[in-house]
Amino acid sequence: MEKIKFKLGFSNGLIVPCQGRSEGLALLWSKEINLEILSFSHHHIDATIIDQQNNFKWRFTGFYGHPETHLRKESWNLLSNLNSQLSLPWFCYGDFNEILSVFEKSGGAQRTQRQMEGFWDAVNVCGFQDLGFSGPKFTWCNMQEGSNRIYLRLDRAFANSEGLNCFNNVKVHHLAESTLDHCLLRITDTCLLAPTRKRHFHFRAMWVKREDCKEIIETAWNGGSLSNTPEGIASNLSRCASNLDAWNKNVIGNILRKIQEKRKALNSLTAIDHDGSYGVAIDEMREGDRNTKFFHARASDRRKKNTILGMWDDDGRWCDDRESISASAVAYFKKIYSSSQPSGIQEITNAITTRVSEDMNVELTKTFTSEEVARAL
Repeated sequence: MEKIKFKLGFSNGLIVPCQGRSEGLALLWSKEINLEILSFSHHHIDATIIDQQNNFKWRFTGFYGHPETHLRKESWNLLSNLNSQLSLPWFCYGDFNEILSVFEKSGGAQRTQRQMEGFWDAVNVCGFQDLGFSGPKFTWCNMQEGSNRIYLRLDRAFANSEGLNCFNNVKVHHLAESTLDHCLLRITDTCLLAPTRKRHFHFRAMWVKREDCKEIIETAWNGGSLSNTPEGIASNLSRCASNLDAWNKNVIGNILRKIQEKRKALNSLTAIDHDGSYGVAIDEMREGDRNTKFFHARASDRRKKNTILGMWDDDGRWCDDRESISASAVAYFKKIYSSSQPSGIQEITNAITTRVSEDMNVELTKTFTSEEVARAL
């Protein structure tokens, strides 16, 4: 394994040799990665990683479930124990040697609910959510022929609720390898692959609660042209947005960083609260943290539902890259909203009841005044 490590260009690594039926484990990383090993065994490697660009700290665990069914409870106890040791955004993946649903198995005897419950309990204790996958449905095959062939989804990737907010662009790929009974799990960050886009300005409702927000807007607006031309208004709005962004960054600060600081404070209070004297403060902080986790989890779930990973085009081809998905979507809507031989258009438009009168239209198209803009803002 040491030869493979250097051949792949990694300067650092932890190698756990195999033992009995248990496969060996290895975690390799380059010298630029700020990684600290927390613990390891024949069934896991647990580490923390600090992103040197933004000082973001997260947790990585590679896991291998016990191959023997009667000893698998030890694996779930290990997961629960790891969960109790640290509170960080957590990414955990590997071969768990168990499934979560009867639909994750094909062939052979049906898995009993009792056997899967231990895995489910550990997943719930850790607050894990499956990150999904693309590629083959199953990750393991017994490599036998005919009716004796069995498929299982034993390999997967999880993230806890904090991790979902940080790893929402992560994609798990099942890569079949003809010489192995397991699929390879390839983890990619789609955010890194996508072209960088300019961040749009968003006015935050919380800003209006501060008196200095009004001062920022007035100073920016009065510092430019108050002409009622579209160009003058656009210039003033752009100046307001730029000043508010700078004020938000320098005065209010990074909201996510403040949330993490509050959680650290919550953990510190809990550690020293031996007699319940900090109970009220802990309950208040925990309630705020619970609400934050809830809304972040809802937002992450909404992002996943709103993400299109691929689609079929009119020729029956599967499209999973940005260009082909865009082309397929455009072609579909062009097809359903266009006609090669339109007829009766005038009759149809004449039948539509007019809602905006001539007088109303005159009012709507009038040039706006600076007083109206000031009143609206």
